[in-house]
Amino acid sequence: MNVILEIVIGVVVIGILALVHELGHFTAAKLSGIGVEELSVGFGPTIWQKKTKETVYKIGALPILGYAKIKGMEDNFDAPDGYFKKGFWQRFFTIFMGPGMNFILAIVIFAVVFSTFGNPFVPTTTVGALVENGPAYRAGIRVGDKIIEINGVNVADNWKKMTEIIHSSNGKPLKITVDRKGKHIDLTVVPQKNPSAQTWQIGIYRAGKKYSFLVALWEGTVWTGKLLYKMFIFIPMLFTIKGATSVTGPIGIIAMTGQAASGGLMNLLWFSAFISIALGFTNLLPFPALDGSWLVLLIWEGITKKPVPPEKQMAVQGTGFVILLGLMVLISIHDIMRLIGK
Repeated sequence: MNVILEIVIGVVVIGILALVHELGHFTAAKLSGIGVEELSVGFGPTIWQKKTKETVYKIGALPILGYAKIKGMEDNFDAPDGYFKKGFWQRFFTIFMGPGMNFILAIVIFAVVFSTFGNPFVPTTTVGALVENGPAYRAGIRVGDKIIEINGVNVADNWKKMTEIIHSSNGKPLKITVDRKGKHIDLTVVPQKNPSAQTWQIGIYRAGKKYSFLVALWEGTVWTGKLLYKMFIFIPMLFTIKGATSVTGPIGIIAMTGQAASGGLMNLLWFSAFISIALGFTNLLPFPALDGSWLVLLIWEGITKKPVPPEKQMAVQGTGFVILLGLMVLISIHDIMRLIGK
């Protein structure tokens, strides 16, 4: 895959994730009776827009990130259908559903991967891919075959046991029985030594365990929860040199997304789910201008029963936005330098 195509794929994926995030805010606001003045995908000069009675829909020249301009959040604080005139839960729902939609999207993507390609972390003895012209391929093994016996030893769905037999074969021919669409087929495979790994191999890649879509949705929910937890415990690392230098901005993410696409559809989907979770998680951090800071202000209001005046909230958010832009510029420069250095 050429570099230009990788960049295009990266931009499209990031654009979709940003759109889903903003649609979360947009839909929640509409359901809560809060007006939405603008919904934009991308920043910079407007290259397309459509104005309706309530909302202006835009596409910016820079097709990454985006925004939903909620009525009454930046000005016109007293608008009847504005943000500050609605109840606690309506406002909480509107703010949270931006990140919330990123988490939901990740769950759905994981479910598609687990039900279509299988869970790569739950190995089976079903052949997911073959080394071109490798020992297994030459012997007649094909993608989708399930290896059930090697030299009379039952290895069905026991990848570890199967690989142990192959690695210890010392290059001697192996009688392998596969299940191909319900039919058992006996084949003889002569392992080949991998010079770099110094092990005997037959040139197959495992397929992960497939689930029904409903079970896959549950597995996707579990995986999303696990990744959120790992991101949460990583927060202290951000205050170390190693952690700070590992932070990646939009440019780096676009590059990594394109690289993931070169590894196939499953890799692209898996990485997109991870980035969707990261986008949602980052936005929940209690930093001014991020969704998390709005939620903190709401929680403070809920505890004290004294809302922070809208003018003060906007002053804090405006300052945070400027700082955030500065950090993004620095991170983007670091991303570019890192890519040039590769």
